[in-house]
Amino acid sequence: MKKTRSAPLLLSTGLAGLLTLSAGVEASELKIIASGALKGAMAQLQPAYEKASGNTLSISWGPSMGDSPESIPQRIKHKEPMDLAIMASETLDLLGPTGAFDMSTRREIADSRIGIGVPKGHPHLDVSTVSALRAALLSSDKIAYSQGASGVYIRTELFARLGITDSVKHKTVEIQGKELVGTALARGDADIGMQQISELKVTPGVDYLGPLPEEVQKVSRFYAAVASTTSNTKVAREFLEYLNSAEAHKLLEESGLEPAPSLTAQGKKQ
Repeated sequence: MKKTRSAPLLLSTGLAGLLTLSAGVEASELKIIASGALKGAMAQLQPAYEKASGNTLSISWGPSMGDSPESIPQRIKHKEPMDLAIMASETLDLLGPTGAFDMSTRREIADSRIGIGVPKGHPHLDVSTVSALRAALLSSDKIAYSQGASGVYIRTELFARLGITDSVKHKTVEIQGKELVGTALARGDADIGMQQISELKVTPGVDYLGPLPEEVQKVSRFYAAVASTTSNTKVAREFLEYLNSAEAHKLLEESGLEPAPSLTAQGKKQ
């Protein structure tokens, strides 16, 4: 969908300079499929971008991994219309050969770490060390994790590294599709949950305890790429440039994400 906008995209310092528009240029709607790890950041990035550019973003969320209908791999497989997507690097690596994306547009966006939360008002368990985390998980009746990148790591590696796979296998709850672990915690479906920090922090009804101890932490890097079939290539590329602006960098950090090294370096040059 397009509409008239009033002014030209100029690449300069800051959002206002980056997204100054000129008369006679049509505004566009960008369809974006994105990992929920970016949801908190996009709550701030979207209105800032739309106000400055005149374009609109239509964002739908889903886990980077898994086989639920809402997962990004399944939506790409079924050729859901989109202009660009943001997902974990492992997923984009797997989807690259399908031809769904122009891989020359592949852009690092941010790193995301896994955090731990409990339902609001519940006791704040110590999770600051590996031994404390192990004890906290063993003392919990229900442990929630997502179907996405963080959940795959928790299920296949973290429990084994903590030596508790057999002890917790009957009390884990895998949260399906795009639902957040925090939502399940707030609803009372689990006593403790682990997911990307940026996802836990934006969910009402959750007390955030802190990140996984560094010795067992998993850092996921999220990438964006423009769809091969989009007719909005220019605007999609400009949105990727916006994600490298100083303003976007700041909002990513505030949401609990860490701008990826290439983004950080470019931000410092602005």
